[in-house]
Amino acid sequence: MSPFRKPVILDNDVLSRLHSAGAVRRVLECWPKGSFYVSEQVIDEAARWAGKGHQLVAILRDLEAEGVVTFITIDESSEEELSVYTILRLGERLGSGESASIAIASHRGFDIATDDGIAREVCHELYPSVFTFGTGDLLNIAVEDGIMTQSEVNSIQAKIRRL
Repeated sequence: MSPFRKPVILDNDVLSRLHSAGAVRRVLECWPKGSFYVSEQVIDEAARWAGKGHQLVAILRDLEAEGVVTFITIDESSEEELSVYTILRLGERLGSGESASIAIASHRGFDIATDDGIAREVCHELYPSVFTFGTGDLLNIAVEDGIMTQSEVNSIQAKIRRL
């Protein structure tokens, strides 16, 4: 059973921080399958990360094939979801990944893992029912639930801070 109230959609900043620390696989695999979703827009953003993006995308594709994460995209048949995505993109404050994550979460009942301050602010303002997690929150929950040790989390967080 997942410790999360709802499925969690992961943003690129969380994934890139975990990847930079060499921990994306370890962190995502510790929770039950079906806990995490990644939008196609986030995958596209990750692919553009010079030097490391293709490796992160390969890991995400492997995790998707194993059922650890589920890839998801904007539902173009949903006027509401498409409208939210479009409005957020036109606002020029958020990238396509953050916009897609908020649009999907707000209309499908997900929560979001993002470290992007603007995305968190916009999400709280427009969709207060969508809970936002940061990388540190995910790691702390893993310790609280006994699925990672404090030592493992401290090591990951130290690597993230060094980067």
